[in-house]
Amino acid sequence: MTEKNQQKIIRELRAEIERLKSLAYIDELTGSYNRRGFTEEVEKFLREVQIYRESPERRSSVLIKDLSVVLFDIDNFKKVNDTYGHDAGDAVLQYVVKTIQKRVRGIDLVARWGGEEILIALVGANEENAFEIADGIREKIAGEEMETAEGKLRVTVSGGIASCLGAEQFDKVLKRADLALYKAKESGKNRVVRANGS
Repeated sequence: MTEKNQQKIIRELRAEIERLKSLAYIDELTGSYNRRGFTEEVEKFLREVQIYRESPERRSSVLIKDLSVVLFDIDNFKKVNDTYGHDAGDAVLQYVVKTIQKRVRGIDLVARWGGEEILIALVGANEENAFEIADGIREKIAGEEMETAEGKLRVTVSGGIASCLGAEQFDKVLKRADLALYKAKESGKNRVVRANGS
């Protein structure tokens, strides 16, 4: 085998590895991260926040000092699937993710976390910043109708927000966001609730 052929095979293998890596990290339906991809990426940001929190006086050059997560759930999603069909449900998921992606920055992370749950990591945002962003997204989604094959449809989302506290691990931040989301659902849906209760 010639060196040229070897280089071609290596390039093809690298391309295939990148393709498989993308499949492992990306949700096929929405094009956002899946659980694995999101978790790996958010851990990198959390390490930066933790370094800053452990010694802020020595780490003034650290750019990422805060991180907040927003867990959205599409309200009455089962009813959408039951009434309009699963194609409409898929269209709703795609619409919600695209709306979110347009409202966040390139550095922020968006993932389909499971079923009709969408998770966002807002890099550098404290809980107040995160609330403003999340509530703006909620209002945008609630204020528009989307087209489906079955006709126009209006959807809403509920959200829970939590900010990283100290050297907190991701699963703890997520658990607090999930509890806030539960409160949002229990208090009437189409609202955003902060983990700190305010």
